[in-house]
Formats: sequence, structure tokens, C-alpha cells
Amino acid sequence: MGSFKRAVLYITRKKKKSILMFFILFCIATAVLSGISIKKATSIARQNSSKETANTFEIQNNLATNFTGTMPESLVNKVSKVNGIKNYDASVQGIGLVFKQLQNVEPKNNTVQYTDKQYKNLFPVEAHKFTEYDTKFMSKSFRLVEGRHLVEGDKNKVLVHKALAEKNNLKVGDRIIGTKDSLDYNASKDAPSEYDLEIVGIFESENTERAGHKLEMPENLLITDVDTIKTLYGYSDGNVKYTNATFNTDTDVDKVTSKFKDIPTDWNKYTIVKSEDTFLALSKSFDSLDKIINMVLIGAIIAGVIILSLVLAFWIQGRVHETGILLSIGVSKFNIISQYIIELLLISILAFGGSYFSSKVISQNIGNTIVAQAGKQAVQDVQSGFGGFSLGNDVNSSLATRTVDEIDVKVEVEELIYVYVIGTVIIILSVMASSASIIRLKPKEILSKMS
Repeated sequence: MGSFKRAVLYITRKKKKSILMFFILFCIATAVLSGISIKKATSIARQNSSKETANTFEIQNNLATNFTGTMPESLVNKVSKVNGIKNYDASVQGIGLVFKQLQNVEPKNNTVQYTDKQYKNLFPVEAHKFTEYDTKFMSKSFRLVEGRHLVEGDKNKVLVHKALAEKNNLKVGDRIIGTKDSLDYNASKDAPSEYDLEIVGIFESENTERAGHKLEMPENLLITDVDTIKTLYGYSDGNVKYTNATFNTDTDVDKVTSKFKDIPTDWNKYTIVKSEDTFLALSKSFDSLDKIINMVLIGAIIAGVIILSLVLAFWIQGRVHETGILLSIGVSKFNIISQYIIELLLISILAFGGSYFSSKVISQNIGNTIVAQAGKQAVQDVQSGFGGFSLGNDVNSSLATRTVDEIDVKVEVEELIYVYVIGTVIIILSVMASSASIIRLKPKEILSKMS
């Protein structure tokens, strides 16, 4: 009688042991398959995230050497013409405008209190040349949901947040009237006293619940065209003072920035920031995800080998009589071990197949839990880099503390094939480890144990 036939007979006769082994293999396979699927989903999410901002960098002011906090329009124009630059956006951050007919969106956790007279109906304003190429929109931190983006040449146009639009019953095409704020000391004395802005787009942002004042909230941010802020600050044509500029390349960022030495300016006044430095927590959250998933996957494999080996050790010890008889009739140790392996492989066909369906049910929930944990750890790491202080609720802090929100875990046949391969290795290792105590004995010693 061959090893395969003996294995089939043993499985059918020892139903309780076979069911127990099925359950053990099923649990191991579910854990391994879920881990592999989550790891693949994380890899896809990282790739998709990298595509959004991989070839993006910002030129920011080095406040240690550039006390004005601005960069000239001429510099932005020169950089935009460097070979390799695909498109760009330049922005100006202002203190704000007062819109008496609008109500602010209030934060859930307001830890900073100011007098109503000073900050009532005040909205922070950010002017952009091409909002489509702003880091916040390119990274999907902001998403345009209605209307269009701002482009060069726009005048008296504005984008508003969806939450602000809903609170004030605003829609695309509506006009809002604002006045310059007395707190903005950079505002020109000759600036118009009134600004009639047309809403051309509505955007939404990722949900944040960090504590802060309402002026820090993306929900209260008004994004206007450069012409509007130019009139507020009294800039003449060609002499806009930008706060920062974002550039998108069609090649490696380092290759492009290496050409900046040919642009005559004091580069000590500015800092070139790559996308991975802008989204500090995002890259850290992916790194944390990889570490946690690798630990889960390796832990599942090691635990599977240990548990299966221990169960098999008791199982094989109880088969000393059977082993002795097989040896006495001339069956080789190799054939006996082969029988043990075949038994488990036959059971594993159903157990591993069943794990395909159980993993579909639980892997997404497990992935969500791991993502949340990795995100918390990443934000803590970023905050520790800032001396342990909590970051605000402002837009830039939102970028720095943005983490991976979710991963789409899909259990596919390809991953199941990996489980069969890994599971087969686990079975072989476990059988070899658990049967060593019996197989290393000589036939006479095994026969003496029988008696």
C-alpha cells in the first residue's frame, strides 16, 4: 500500500483528528492570507500616493536669513522656465478679509479664545496663480467638488470650502463682498475698501479634529486669485511678493534643482522642500504600516510552525504503534514521513481554500485597524520632531500630519497561491520537526516502545 492511499485511509478513519487539523490549518492560512493581502494593498496605496506628488517640490522662504518672508515674482518666473519644470503654482498668504454677511465654521475643539470684535467675520485668504498645481490639491488633501480651479488672469474670483458654503447657503456663481482687515498691517493704505468676489469653485478637505482657532481651519480658508491679493497689498504688475511656490517636474527633482545655480539670486534666503519632506507623517505612516504588517505576517508564520509542530508532536507520539508496524514490514522512514505530509496536504486543500472566504470578511477590518495605529504613531513621530508640541489645525500642519487614510484590501486568487506555497513549507517544516523524535530512533527501539 502506497503512502497516498494510507494517508487517505487515516484521514477518513480519524475524523476528529482530521477536523482538528483542518481548523488549525484554516486559522494559519487565514492569518497568512490576510497579511499578504494587506501588505499588497499597502504597497498599492503607497504607489498611488507617490504618483500624486513624486516629482513635486516647493521653494519656501528661509526665515532665518530672509526676514521679509517673501520671494520676488521675478524669481518664480525664472524657475518656472527651467528645463524640466512642467507646471507650477505660486501663492501669497494673507491675514484675511472681513465678510460681514458670512458666518465662520466653528471648530469642535476651540482652545484659543479671541474677542469677537477682533475676529468676527474674519476669513484667512490665500491667493494662488494656478490652484490645480497647488500641493494641497495635487496631494488630494483638498479636492475640488464643484466649479473650476483658479488660473492666471483671474480677477475677483474665489474658491470656498464646502462646509462654509453649506453653512452660508453659497453656491458657484454667488458673489461675496469683503473689506480689508485692520489687523493686516501689510495691506496697502491705497487698497480698495471693498472686494466683490465671485465664487467659481467649491472644495472640500480631509477631516481634521485637532484643536485650534477657527482662523486655522481649512473650512474658513478663502482661496482667491493673485490679482485680488495684489490690489490688497498694493503690488505693481510684475512685482508680486509670493510666500511660496510649488513646481511639478517631468523628471527627477534633483536633476531640475541642480540647474538653479545658473539663476542669479541669494539661494541662502530660500529652502527647497521635496514632497516627502512636506508630507512627513504620510511617509512615516507607510513605513509604520510595513513594519506592523511584516511583524504580523512573520508572526503568523512562526506561530503556525510552532503550533502545528506541537500538535503534530503529540499526534505522531500517539502513532508509535503504527510507525513500528510499518517499519517492521519494510516501509522506509521516508515513506512514513511522506504519509504524514500527504495527510496534512490533503486536509490543507480544503482548509486553505476556505481561508479565501474568511480572509475576505476580516482582512479589510484588520487593515483598517493597522492603518489607524500606524497613523497615530506617525503623527506622534512628527510631533516629537517639533519638540513634542501639538501641531495646529492650519493647512500646512494638515499637510505635515497627513497620514494614509485607508487601504483597499482585496483578497485575490494570486494571494491564495502564495498561501498554498507558504502553507506547504510550514507543513513540511512542522512534520520534520515533530517527527524527529520518532524517526531518529532505530526500528528495534520503536518496536520496544510498542511493547
